[in-house]
Amino acid sequence: MELHFRLFIIAALAATGIILFRAISRRNLALDALRESNETLNTITAAAKDAIVMMDHQGIISFWNPAAEMIFGHRADEAIGRELHALLAPPRLREQYRQGIGRFRDTGEGPTIGRTIELTAVRKDVTEFPLELSLSSLQLKGKWHAVGVLRDISQRKRSEEELRTHREQLEHLVEERTEELNAVNDLLRKEILDRTRTEEALERSESFLHTIFDSFHDPFSIVDREFRFVRFNDTYARTRNKLSKDLFGKRCYEALHNKTTVCDDCVVEKTFRSKDPCAKEKLMALPDGMEAWFEISTYPIFDQQKNVSHVVEYTRDITFRKKEEEEKEELIKTLNHLSTTDSLTGLLNRRALNDMLDHEINRASRYETDLSLIICDVDLFKHINDTYGHTAGDRALTAVSEALRRTLRKADILGRYGGDEFMIILPETSQAGALSLAEKVRSAVEGLELELPGSTRTGLTLSIGVAGCCMPEDNLDSLVSLADAALYKSKEAGRNRISAANR
Repeated sequence: MELHFRLFIIAALAATGIILFRAISRRNLALDALRESNETLNTITAAAKDAIVMMDHQGIISFWNPAAEMIFGHRADEAIGRELHALLAPPRLREQYRQGIGRFRDTGEGPTIGRTIELTAVRKDVTEFPLELSLSSLQLKGKWHAVGVLRDISQRKRSEEELRTHREQLEHLVEERTEELNAVNDLLRKEILDRTRTEEALERSESFLHTIFDSFHDPFSIVDREFRFVRFNDTYARTRNKLSKDLFGKRCYEALHNKTTVCDDCVVEKTFRSKDPCAKEKLMALPDGMEAWFEISTYPIFDQQKNVSHVVEYTRDITFRKKEEEEKEELIKTLNHLSTTDSLTGLLNRRALNDMLDHEINRASRYETDLSLIICDVDLFKHINDTYGHTAGDRALTAVSEALRRTLRKADILGRYGGDEFMIILPETSQAGALSLAEKVRSAVEGLELELPGSTRTGLTLSIGVAGCCMPEDNLDSLVSLADAALYKSKEAGRNRISAANR
């Protein structure tokens, strides 16, 4: 009898041990799953460029990610537990923002749920700013909670206003539109759930994670160390023109590019190797056949051994910014051209010639090289203008400028100095060399014949002045004065001739 009783006790203890062992195993598995979910959730919310805020059915803040700290200025420990509208809404708008809480508390619905809207918010320093809000709802333990993804659009609003201003100012020249979108990416991790409530916390984390994925408008994905997709949102699949079944569990380079090895310059691989966030810009083909520029940013997820176990890839369409940059570059080129070019002849204008001559005088003085200057004007140009009209005068100037272009060397600098006057800057050319080249110029123009109204023809000639440089006292004004004086000598001597400046 005593033996049977002992055996019974042993069997009961063994059964109890088995039950206890299984319970502990299940709890450990749940803890591991929670840790993995928390790690993934923390990385995603920390890597997000937009603020992610959660409030309960009473409007109290229960989650506050690092981007929210950057945008609003409140640390998480300052924000969590505070009434959301009292913290973020401007005083004049708080009552208006609170009006939907009652309906949301009862039904999980409201005028802003499931929509993207623009609102005015206030930072910790009491400055107001515009933001874009995407709001979703979820039910936890019978109570409705709201998850908001908030984007600071201050820079976008300012850029739009600047763009409108620039377009008004330059509507007769070019169109300029500049906009810079700067994203601040800070990776901060924070444990958000109580570990002792493992099962409940795991369920909430998974629900929260799904809600965040559904709230992101930009493509988002996670791959493991074998480059296999373990998670992605619908936008990612649509952007790549793939179905979910074509991506999940597949290696990214096989599913997206039909390759057998990792793509060149792969930022995901760089993050696995460096353990650091990486980014690149890439031109991609969209499902509709159009092309768009995307900024691809990657962030590491670490395991308990501090090794990178997964990489988060966040993609943002930057086509608009690229177009802005191209338009700005073209505008700068156009403005530079307009500010330095004579509209009739296409030659350099007076301003550009003065800048070039000043530069060449300084260079010749510094390196002790030769420099010469030719100034010439069209003989009897006023007579052509007065007798046959400005159109004939413009044709004469165009013909002369073309003859000068054909005659000069590549290194020579030619421009219209004003009216019927042309300037030629001759780097590394002595005055004797300049006189020889001036004769070629004079001869080339003398060979021109201009057809005038009434079947009349007339020849064209130039009067030319040549000056050499450089003496220590030479500058732009003195050299131009010397060449001008030589030009007037040619005019006084009967035109169609060359005179050299006397020092």
